[in-house]
Amino acid sequence: MTRFVLLFTVLTVSQISYSCFKEKNVSPVYSEIPDANFEAYLKTIVPDAFTPDNKFISNHPSVVSFDKRMSIINKSIGSLSGIEYFTSLKELDCRDNKLATLDVSKNINLTSLNCGYNQLTTLNLKKNTKLTRLECYKNQLTLLDVSINMNLKWLNCDENQIISLNLGKNNVLRRIHCSQNQLTALDVSKNKNLTILECYRNQLTCLDISKNKSLTGLYCYNNNLSCLDVSKNKSLVFLCIDDSIKCCHFSIKVFKDRGGHLLGSYYQTIPPFTCP
Repeated sequence: MTRFVLLFTVLTVSQISYSCFKEKNVSPVYSEIPDANFEAYLKTIVPDAFTPDNKFISNHPSVVSFDKRMSIINKSIGSLSGIEYFTSLKELDCRDNKLATLDVSKNINLTSLNCGYNQLTTLNLKKNTKLTRLECYKNQLTLLDVSINMNLKWLNCDENQIISLNLGKNNVLRRIHCSQNQLTALDVSKNKNLTILECYRNQLTCLDISKNKSLTGLYCYNNNLSCLDVSKNKSLVFLCIDDSIKCCHFSIKVFKDRGGHLLGSYYQTIPPFTCP
């Protein structure tokens, strides 16, 4: 009896909402949501956008004005087709799903995107200029271009297959986590307010951080670096390097002697040392 009353109430509310929508002389646009798991989630956040016979109204006010956080974590979702109707969406967390593609070009108000633990091979963010935080770790990306995302402050693209990372002239970027990729070069010269850089386990042969005077933490072990100059980085507190390059430049010993935390590739503290 309780279930019947509950079902009746839901259908009645849905019918009233649908009727009110039609009374505003707005023609409903019905659209498909191909992924059943995504559709089930949408019914929990915008129930009024579904008609009594289970059709999705993509231009419903509750859809186009939805500006809350959309959290769809570990839902076995293979497609987010339909996300494009949520044009006011500001935060999307769709990590740990089965996404092979992700189109957020219509979600121009996005400020935060976490799409980690998926199967993405490409990610186009040229329309998402309001992004301040991007996490796309553990995918299959080979290229990542965030040069147009000038409001980006936090980037985590760890554990992909990235061979090219374009950071552009973003001077508000504070943290970059790009470890465990296939980078042979990394240009952070224009990212002058960077405070944390994690780029360990790549294929870097050189790393110029002379312009990053706000840097407090640098983790660049397990690369192909032959030398590293930290003489310009007076704010540096943590430096994690391969033990083999600790004497490649006098500035590393100066950093250690002034009390900086010099760490090896297993985060063990490197004791005081004398260079030849």
